[in-house]
Amino acid sequence: MKNENKFILNCCKYLHPDFELLSELCSQNLDLIYILGQLLYNRVGGIAYFVLEKAQLIDKQNREFRNTLKTIYQTNIAKGKSFQNSLDFLGGVFTEVDFPYAFLKGSYLSSLYLSGMRTSNDIDILINFKNIPDISKLLLNSGFVQGYIRNNKILPATRAQIITSQMNRGETVPFIKEVNYPHMKFLEIDVNVSLDFKPEKDRSIVEKILENKNADIKTENGTLNTLSKDDFLIQLCVHLYKEATVYNWVEFGRDQGLYKYLDIYLMLNKFEDIINFEKINSLGLQKECYYALNGVNKLLDLNVPLENIQISDLSFLNEITDVVNKKVYRYDIDFIDWIFCAKRNEMLYEITI
Repeated sequence: MKNENKFILNCCKYLHPDFELLSELCSQNLDLIYILGQLLYNRVGGIAYFVLEKAQLIDKQNREFRNTLKTIYQTNIAKGKSFQNSLDFLGGVFTEVDFPYAFLKGSYLSSLYLSGMRTSNDIDILINFKNIPDISKLLLNSGFVQGYIRNNKILPATRAQIITSQMNRGETVPFIKEVNYPHMKFLEIDVNVSLDFKPEKDRSIVEKILENKNADIKTENGTLNTLSKDDFLIQLCVHLYKEATVYNWVEFGRDQGLYKYLDIYLMLNKFEDIINFEKINSLGLQKECYYALNGVNKLLDLNVPLENIQISDLSFLNEITDVVNKKVYRYDIDFIDWIFCAKRNEMLYEITI
């Protein structure tokens, strides 16, 4: 592995960084432009700044490199406060809802990360498919518009777009409200009715995990529900796999992101015995969870016992699926090289299955 990638991954292991190795790497003639690009593209610049400062190495860095990371870190702090303002607002909106729901990803993780480490661009909520009218009414009555952000304005969605999204993508067209918080002009909510792109397949899974919701997100206006710890981890794994293995995401360069693996890394380190292997196997989510946990093992030097996941054929680990055109592609480079590859779509070749 090239030294630049060692440096990046060591910064990502912010709970257990190897300061001695970082110091040694900093003495090398590293390509700081490459490192900076990877840190920002993977949305881990704030974490890198935190680690380097803790290691007393930040002041030894090139000024432009150091100042850019510092700016990202400080901006993350400001965005984090705006994100919490959004959660405080939604704490009032969801005070008396009578249908099951769970806030996902950053809504809960933001309270586990230290300030400046992680930001969220939107809010994800999981509900049962049958409750789409209920949450739609709730959000629309609270000033949200269902649509898209175009040219820094809200463009309302058409009826056809709304129906197509919830039937084919496992989520609704986003609900957007102009809030004008610092570094957050719009509050965007994605309402999910599926863990996968096939909502009709896993509605029963969603129903099951929503039964175990916990009121763990604290706001000034009350608590918001999220998933139980083991289900929260499963959802992170499924979401990561869904994006990492779909051709369109690879084509647009949005399939991978180190921050997604760090979310799982944080949960695994924060909570003991969080992995419910029995549930993973019984829900039929072996591929999704094996892929994500295998990635965390390789990138962040964890040792999750993957043999507890009931799966024998691992050929899917380097396969990418074109859902629309029903094609399957494969890549042959090492996983870590794949993560840092700038043009992953050019490394793919079609296979016959």
